[in-house]
Amino acid sequence: MSRKSMRWKGVVVSKAVILVAFALFWGAGAVAQTSPGASYGETETAAADALSCWWKSDKSSIRIGEEFSVVLTCRSAETGRERTVLNESLLDPNALALPPYQVKNGRRYKDIIRILPGPDGPVTLRSVQYAYTVKLIGEGFFGKDVPLPPFEIRYHIDLVTNKDAVTPGKERTYVLPPLPMRIQSLVPKAADAIRDAGNETFGDIEGRRRNAVIAFIAAGIFLLLPLVVMLPVLVWAIRGKRESVFNGTVFRDKDLLRRLAGELDRVEKHCRAASWDEASIGTVLSVFRVGGALAIGRRIAQAPVEVGTRGREGQMELRNGFWPRTKVLVSASLTPEEMADELAGADWQGVGKARRKALLDETQRAFAAFNETRYATPGNAAGREALDGALKKGLMLLRALRHDHFLFVRVMRTAVERYARWRRQWKRS
Repeated sequence: MSRKSMRWKGVVVSKAVILVAFALFWGAGAVAQTSPGASYGETETAAADALSCWWKSDKSSIRIGEEFSVVLTCRSAETGRERTVLNESLLDPNALALPPYQVKNGRRYKDIIRILPGPDGPVTLRSVQYAYTVKLIGEGFFGKDVPLPPFEIRYHIDLVTNKDAVTPGKERTYVLPPLPMRIQSLVPKAADAIRDAGNETFGDIEGRRRNAVIAFIAAGIFLLLPLVVMLPVLVWAIRGKRESVFNGTVFRDKDLLRRLAGELDRVEKHCRAASWDEASIGTVLSVFRVGGALAIGRRIAQAPVEVGTRGREGQMELRNGFWPRTKVLVSASLTPEEMADELAGADWQGVGKARRKALLDETQRAFAAFNETRYATPGNAAGREALDGALKKGLMLLRALRHDHFLFVRVMRTAVERYARWRRQWKRS
């Protein structure tokens, strides 16, 4: 046998194996999609009967006076045009009569609803189940077959029109056949087959569903418990990482900008009722140094000290923490001239940088106005209106810097800058 013919036979065998496996897989899927009650090759559809009911008992033979359970299950069909309605008042345990048996008590379980395709559209199958506890008392029933008597179930079929108007139908009767029961016997005489019905009811389904919910909640609690235990460790780790990123030791940039804005707000409220004094001008000047350093990327000094320690000129005293409460001296070595040099040498080409450059220029001039007023003679000092306007420029800068620290703003700015850079490169190419 040549090598070519052997290779050809191997290909044929491989194709045959693949086809057989595909056929088995397809057949298994078709069988899995077919309901147990439907014939092979047919999809499950709703039954044509509007109502079907049946009895089920937990025992086939009983003793006199022995309590046993009898379950009544009814399945009704609802379509877009017809609706089967049971008269459930006659099925209530207090109103039910099954002579010669006595109905002691009973309960109604939660309905089970299933939607199936029908010849004229989807059909809703509603299953209703009642469980009754009954017993037989009497001396003339020993060794006899005493079936549960035939039972009549009243119902009516309502018609639903296009305008959702419901027209009640006439009352109908569904007759349940007697349920054979043997008194101290294995199999009743009238039974043509041995019944082997299970004892489970809708109540068992509800109990299992409730247990499943409880188990799911318990599993969620046990799953979240390690996360809760690890949460403080993660918070401490993230906090330590953030505190060591930039500008130091105590305050993050976002917290520091909020405190600087609070200092300017306090000075502005004070100067509305009084004139500008050296303390207010010194505070605003310190805020401009620190805020300007944050804007151009200069380092800021943050020194934790004792609460009773007094800071030197140019240092702001900020409080930190609740218990124990500490003091932090914050300062920056920045002058208006250095800020002007930094602004002149920086690259301001990009999205939104021209507007930021204009704001920084105005802030630099306001910084210079406060600096000149702080070290000028009383005759050469700037007026109240100039200082008020310069203070507003400082507040505008701090608000803009705080706005830049929001995560959404940073992400959007990065995306816009990358798009603009890509667009410039694409135009060059």
